[in-house]
Amino acid sequence: MKVLAVLLVLLVLAFCPLIQAQEVTVTADSIPDESISQAYMTLDRKCRTLVSMHAEAAKTTAACKEVADEADRFAANSHFITRRAAYVFYTTALIQARKPQDAVAVGDKAVAIVLLGHDDGSGSSAAYSVRGQAKALAGDLSGADKDLEKAEAYQRNALSGPAGQSLNAEYTRVLKGLLNFHAQVLTALGKQSAAGIKLDQANRLSLR
Repeated sequence: MKVLAVLLVLLVLAFCPLIQAQEVTVTADSIPDESISQAYMTLDRKCRTLVSMHAEAAKTTAACKEVADEADRFAANSHFITRRAAYVFYTTALIQARKPQDAVAVGDKAVAIVLLGHDDGSGSSAAYSVRGQAKALAGDLSGADKDLEKAEAYQRNALSGPAGQSLNAEYTRVLKGLLNFHAQVLTALGKQSAAGIKLDQANRLSLR
């Protein structure tokens, strides 16, 4: 209970920066991987707008659930990036609504799509990042630690790729946010040395 209390304090301090980082990760890869309807795009824009505005929680989660429900209708072997993005935003909306267990469940769906192997580094990082945030909020610090480690690895890969050259500042900002948040999770786990390494890595990053 003491560890969870510490983590809740840390989450209050870190929550806004990390959500902002997540928006950069997803919007950098917002073009659908396949043709989708204008109706879907309208629903998707509404969800993303409400998430970015930190709008009223019930309204945001309802809008993003609608998009996720539509994404569920796509065939399992299609629309990989579109479906992953829908689940990432719905997870983020649930985090903002402080519904961590529900957020973890939707985050699992985002990661499951990443594991199919059709996503890029930034999108894969987004999936693991939001699930890691949800796990931390739910009190699963070890699970959050593992997911954040994977999110950082994918984000580093994205930085070294073609998109990372043109979006260097955005991708670097996301990685910096991940490292700082991960350091706080590690601190709550009592791993001060590992937390210090993450903070040092974050401090060494420069936004060009």
